[in-house]
Amino acid sequence: MLLPLLVLCVTTLSVAAQGPAVGQWRAHFPLRQTHSVAVLSEEILIASPFGLLHYDPADKVITASTVVEGLSDVDMTCMEGAPNGHLALLGYADGGMDIWSPQDVRRIGDIPNSGAYPGQSDIRALAFASNQRAFAATGFGIVEVNIPYGVVQGTYLLRDDGGTTPAFDLCVAGDSVFAATATGIWSAHLSDPLYLPSTWQQHGRWKDTAIAHLSVVGSARLVHPEGQPTVWCTQGVSWMTLPLDTANAPLVMRLRSFDTGFLVVRSYGVTKVDLSGGVGATFSTGFGNNEGFRPFDAQLDNGGVLWTANRGRGLTFFDNPSYAQHRAVEDPASSEAYAMNKAPNGVHVLTGAVDATWTASYTNEGILTFDGVNWTAQQGAALGGAKDILAVIHDPADQDHWFAASWGKGLLEFQNNQLLHTWNSSNSSLQSAMGSSPTDIRTGGLCWGQDGALWVSNALSGLPLHRYDPTTGVWQGFSAGSFNGESVKTLLQDEEGVFWMQSRTEGWMAIEVTGASTQTRRLTRGTGSGNLPSSNVPAALFDADGELWLGTSDGLMVCFSPYNAFNGKSIDAQALLVAENGINQKVLAGQNILSMALDGGNRKWIGTADAGVFLLSPDGLETIHHFTKEQSPLLSNRVQAIYVDPTSGEVFFGTNRGLLSFRSTATQTALTFQQVEVFPNPLKPEDFGPISVRGLVPESYVKVTDPNGRLVFEGPATGGQFTWDTYSLYGERVPSGIYLFWITDPLGSQTIMAQCVIVRGQ
Repeated sequence: MLLPLLVLCVTTLSVAAQGPAVGQWRAHFPLRQTHSVAVLSEEILIASPFGLLHYDPADKVITASTVVEGLSDVDMTCMEGAPNGHLALLGYADGGMDIWSPQDVRRIGDIPNSGAYPGQSDIRALAFASNQRAFAATGFGIVEVNIPYGVVQGTYLLRDDGGTTPAFDLCVAGDSVFAATATGIWSAHLSDPLYLPSTWQQHGRWKDTAIAHLSVVGSARLVHPEGQPTVWCTQGVSWMTLPLDTANAPLVMRLRSFDTGFLVVRSYGVTKVDLSGGVGATFSTGFGNNEGFRPFDAQLDNGGVLWTANRGRGLTFFDNPSYAQHRAVEDPASSEAYAMNKAPNGVHVLTGAVDATWTASYTNEGILTFDGVNWTAQQGAALGGAKDILAVIHDPADQDHWFAASWGKGLLEFQNNQLLHTWNSSNSSLQSAMGSSPTDIRTGGLCWGQDGALWVSNALSGLPLHRYDPTTGVWQGFSAGSFNGESVKTLLQDEEGVFWMQSRTEGWMAIEVTGASTQTRRLTRGTGSGNLPSSNVPAALFDADGELWLGTSDGLMVCFSPYNAFNGKSIDAQALLVAENGINQKVLAGQNILSMALDGGNRKWIGTADAGVFLLSPDGLETIHHFTKEQSPLLSNRVQAIYVDPTSGEVFFGTNRGLLSFRSTATQTALTFQQVEVFPNPLKPEDFGPISVRGLVPESYVKVTDPNGRLVFEGPATGGQFTWDTYSLYGERVPSGIYLFWITDPLGSQTIMAQCVIVRGQ
């Protein structure tokens, strides 16, 4: 009997909906937190600690670039555009610099690579003397940068004894370079030997006064002494303070110059000042559409448009006399990513945190949610003032009904993002932390039980496990044996309905609940007690085979029989062994594992404290990927949280320096072939990476042919997704054309065909 063939015509998904291609990275940084702006010939650059925004005034499009697009780092501190308008110099907190152009990015690592001046190497300001020559103010002095060669070619310490002088600001005017330092204003002629301290002249008026900002146009100068609310002006000998409004004590953020005057950038506005010290117009929150204006830097272009780095809103510009315009990209409100949980259509990123001793950090940046395109945030009053949110879970029967665990405020219950209840010791079975205040209710683990109720862990409590039935509103607390009174957090449930609870110092515990009673069994160190190499077990997961994978502070272990917890048999965990050069080695031996996640192919993503992230095969014996900060866009080798989007296969990595994601090859499997998608489709010349087909059933097999039926490629899916690198079976890149994907399940009972178009460039 011939099986019916379902032919699927797949339309192209939008780029935003698709996300990155398989094998590609993307960054999730708070790029609106801007601090510097540069007006280039064809675009406006706006810098933040995490990267650049690029605004094209002609087509009115704003884009972003980060470490994924080639920048060398995060913690960017300053930026300056070159006189030719075609490149910019970027400074970083570690003393590194980037020479950025639309074509490439070149790293200048001379200062951090030298190891000199530890703790003083941060780049605080930049100034160009020409398109080939620039200067940087650092915590130890001034350095000169050779732009064509991309090197530091001079270090200038100013003092005769070779001691350091912290520099805060720089500018070049005429034939001289001026530096604002901790000991006043210093200047030197650009043609003189700047390496000689005697070349640098200290200005008597400001001798031994710390100067935070300065700007020079001809003989006119603006100076801002550190810690003062006033800005001083001179055109020669005499100095005067600018008559600026000082209501609400604004802070001076930057002094800028243009052809006929200066810009004084303060914490709520930008004021024009002429060369004689006359104060002109101020651009502030009084302009239409400009509430909450927080400028950190500003520049005027030749047409009179004022461009500002508006912290919290990205780019703000004024191209008419009464109205402000703003531009930004979609980004999270915070760089913190302590933990991640599934959202109905995306991922919740939790900024709350506890330290190594599980002490609250009082982080109030809340819950960030990403749906694949847009970011939203629940913060402050929306959380009832709760801090340190460690877990979020949604009601399976009503995705708009959800809960958040706070390490200090108890359990928060929401409906349609509105806070319904804050459950604590006064209105539930939850208990306050022993030895702390009565209002200190520490919840950290949430699990929707097989009984249809919410289960909650409660740290430093005589009843560490609690059940809440949202339908009846009934709470019930349960003993956990020797875990009573311990600091507990993450909570899981296995296929048998047994709960597994994490302790800070004593491994994990299995808890079987029968009525109002419990029985427990600890999984920790020692043969017969769990066989773990360490009782510090930061991460655990149940895989698709029901095995319990444990990430300890001393390597990876697997409990192959967690169902033995209450039948008297062994639940000792085992290390995985692989042969290397004829010698058996333990998989991830000695690694301090902080996080783990399962993908749609039953593969294990494992994050470590100092070795980056590993992707292991389903049996753990093969390392498929190993990403580190040295050979990938990963910001840090400390990966404290991992989440795999089951639909897209995108893997999110929460590091101590920010959040990135990587599009992997595995997605969650489907029950039928009704939701098959091919992406990108068409594959255009500018697209990088492979073509993927997702929405497949388990163990699908795919054959790729041309329209004439000639086999081009074939292979199995990984989880619910098949990926083709667009090369033939013979290793040749296939040409432009239509290609057909013939897909079958393992038994051949379901068959489907999808197609895509490949368009190659010239």
